[in-house]
Amino acid sequence: MLLGVLLGGCGAGITALTQELGHEDQAGLVYAAMGVMSAVVGLSMAAVPERFALPHRWRVATAAAALLSLPLIVTHSMPLLYVAVTVFGALFAPNLITGFGLTERAVPRERLAEGMTVAASAFVGGQAVTLAAAGRLAQAHGPAAAFAVGSAAAALAFVVAWRVRPLQAPTPAAAAP
Repeated sequence: MLLGVLLGGCGAGITALTQELGHEDQAGLVYAAMGVMSAVVGLSMAAVPERFALPHRWRVATAAAALLSLPLIVTHSMPLLYVAVTVFGALFAPNLITGFGLTERAVPRERLAEGMTVAASAFVGGQAVTLAAAGRLAQAHGPAAAFAVGSAAAALAFVVAWRVRPLQAPTPAAAAP
């Protein structure tokens, strides 16, 4: 859900900032820059060694999200927005892939489809609610307010990632009746 909040705040901020700068026609291109970078990094996740375990990936990905979201708050030009959003886009796929990987390990095999549905719904729900709320914030207080909502969610995700103990996969002996 927090990743959805991050993306929702970012989306509202991009829309508000491009409009404020008189370039609302470029909002889609800004989203595309973020999406392309996310896709490139997502595809490269297959090359990450398995010894870099999911709990550690989660911590690194949430730390990157928290750090890379901060420049968006102070961005006030189109060139800087493109740069900030493109770099920022690199964190979405690793966060999503890692989150789904952790979900896969946390739910029983026979409930995997349900677990993945809940995880995906939480992401989309967080994004939808935040787009509405952060859009209103951006109208009242400017694009930085919307970006700040996303940064706060990223910081909270970072805290959660560092505080939650990773689940231990059951050993074959422990799984026996």
